[in-house]
Amino acid sequence: MNGQAFVVDRDDQIVHVGDANGTRRAPYLGHSLWTYLPGARPLLDPYLEAARETDDVVESTIFYAGGTVDVRIAPVEACLAVRLERRTELDLRTLETLAASLRSIEAELAARGHARRDRPAPASPRALP
Repeated sequence: MNGQAFVVDRDDQIVHVGDANGTRRAPYLGHSLWTYLPGARPLLDPYLEAARETDDVVESTIFYAGGTVDVRIAPVEACLAVRLERRTELDLRTLETLAASLRSIEAELAARGHARRDRPAPASPRALP
């Protein structure tokens, strides 16, 4: 999952693959992002929606497919550019390597957790005096 880049339309259909492995991922063009990233919708959908609503870049780190993944979503015209970069993975060789990889994942998520921006609060005219 290192350095994956996609451009998706408003229906989350892949309209462009922009990484070095694009030829391997070309069959996904025109298909849902969720076909390529099974199980990722509940994790990524809030960030896609935030980028659409704010028309601003959204970055975060998530736990997906056995490791941490940096996510960067940037609005580009009527689409979203989605970049995924693998940071850490679970190491299941021994109990010690598993424990070490879990500590690494925990530290990675904690380090990025404080950097996450909250979504803007909705404005309400009733809040004004």
